[in-house]
Amino acid sequence: MGAFGARIAAYGRWRRELSAAVQRYGRWLDDAGLSDPGSQARVERIVERLAKERISIAFVAEFSRGKSELINAIFFADRGQRILPSAAGRTTMCPTELMYDPSRPSSLRLLPIETRLRDASVAELREREQEWREIPVDPADPVGLARALASVRETVAVDVAQAARLGVYDEDDSGPAVRPDADGRIEVPRWRHAIVNYPHPLLELGLVVIDTPGLNAIGAEPELTLRLIPGADAVLFVLAADAGVTRTDVEVWREHISASHRSGRFVVLNKIDGLWDGLKDEVQLQLEIARQVSSVAHALDLPNERIYPVSAQKALVARVNGDPLLLKRSRMSDLEFALGRELVPQQREIAREHASREFEALHAQVCATLGARRRAAIEQLFELGGLRGKNRGVMDHMAARIRGERDEFDRSLRQLQGLRAVLARHSQALGESLGGESLKRHVRQAREAMRSSSFSTGLRAGMNTLLGAVRADFEQASHLVDEVAMLMSAMYRSFSAEHGLSLGNPALYSMRRFHAELDRIDQLQRRQFGAITLATTSQQALMRRFFESVASRLREIEDVADREIQAWLRTVMSPIETQVREHQAQLRRRLDAVRRVLDANDSLESRIGEIERQRADVEQRIALAGEFALQVRDLIEAPADAAAVVAD
Repeated sequence: MGAFGARIAAYGRWRRELSAAVQRYGRWLDDAGLSDPGSQARVERIVERLAKERISIAFVAEFSRGKSELINAIFFADRGQRILPSAAGRTTMCPTELMYDPSRPSSLRLLPIETRLRDASVAELREREQEWREIPVDPADPVGLARALASVRETVAVDVAQAARLGVYDEDDSGPAVRPDADGRIEVPRWRHAIVNYPHPLLELGLVVIDTPGLNAIGAEPELTLRLIPGADAVLFVLAADAGVTRTDVEVWREHISASHRSGRFVVLNKIDGLWDGLKDEVQLQLEIARQVSSVAHALDLPNERIYPVSAQKALVARVNGDPLLLKRSRMSDLEFALGRELVPQQREIAREHASREFEALHAQVCATLGARRRAAIEQLFELGGLRGKNRGVMDHMAARIRGERDEFDRSLRQLQGLRAVLARHSQALGESLGGESLKRHVRQAREAMRSSSFSTGLRAGMNTLLGAVRADFEQASHLVDEVAMLMSAMYRSFSAEHGLSLGNPALYSMRRFHAELDRIDQLQRRQFGAITLATTSQQALMRRFFESVASRLREIEDVADREIQAWLRTVMSPIETQVREHQAQLRRRLDAVRRVLDANDSLESRIGEIERQRADVEQRIALAGEFALQVRDLIEAPADAAAVVAD
């Protein structure tokens, strides 16, 4: 396992250990009687997020640049052979994701190209099992896996009309990537998308590898341009030392990679072994590689340090044969070290921030509850201690005072009931703003506008209409979220001031990242559907491509926003509801203690002794809460495992 694999493994161990510590904390809350639906939900969110945390790497290149061989060398050399098909010409005909989901059997799932004839994106079709062809894979049989993966090379011959309907051919395009043969047939990919579910050690730890087809497919498959490539944590743009940088390379780099990735961009100059001609000494060879690197860096407007010259084929051979000298000469370790150094810490920080934010909110609520119990015990001891030597009239007066506090608190609860009603209305309004029906209506209106237009300006207007309507929905949702935040802040202050609850400030929710994502989608669709594309592409192909990409991505972010907002609404109510229940229980206990002394069911001293024991129990739970929280915090703040960076 190289430096990158070691860092991934260390990151996986850290996530598992942190998840186990959070679960221990959650179990202790149950044992201590401190758990409620809100705290359980927070524990589950942290654990689920850590389990589902992914690091995705997309490999992008023109065909015959060695993408698949690079993936084989980095991730599958331990299998002793090539896993992804790698040969001269095109070997990957459709986007292929390699990942591991333990809830599914090991298999290769293939989505037929014919699904492009329907208005459904790959993201939507992922959950429709009947749409996919599934090939079982034996994890212990790498030969069988390689045989199954050979399916991604398959093509079918269709007529020109069918190729146009599938969106892989446009006769109006002056430079199509494919041409009809003598019989008027066009060879197209048999599959639209492939997903490999395989228990490779790194995939089990959350790594997702995305192998893309040639650059000509980048614009044709919207799933790549708006989700897979922009959503990847790292993009490896693969060039070949013997081909240099083509005009298409530069266009794809600027339009689809550089524009959507400010970090996590790696340019790999592959096939440097082609320069090993036996007539150059090592100094001449290194100078030639350096010139190639400078040329690529200049063409892509990058510093030389961002270009990584490698030989994927020699690295694979070296690892399969156990040849450290050849592996060193392949320079693969330099690339892997850079991936591990930049990518893994970045993802770890994202996971750390989320876990820390959720856990600190959970622990603060637990501390507030325990603090309220300790404060109530101290106050009750003070009250009962003041009854020593007092007559019944004094005790009756104290009972009446406690009943008055309880009645006053019960009246305050009407405000809370009113707040719940307001939140229910806002939740419904948010669901209407970001729900599927609203977007369906916008999509229908945009589709009708585009169909009725005969000019490119009308097509552009239809696209802008959809994005504008969705922006308005998000603006409305932001307004409602801000209203909820103001109401909750006022309620927190009211209950804290009037009844001494330790509520602090409510958790806030920001929708800025969704507005930023809408801006990004707008920029991408303007590049993808620019003036030239609008003028040279058929209306049918344009509409299908637009609704497969933009409308599908808008649906995804609306779903995410709706889920997160609904979770926030539940979370923001949890602290006040927890402390209200605790305060009600304390008032009942105080009144019960005085009543039992008045009714002579308990002696005053025995009751004081009981409360002293309760106070000691609370103090012990406060100490235990701190110990369990310290275990979680130590893991959250633990530095990255330096031992993960090992020699290859």
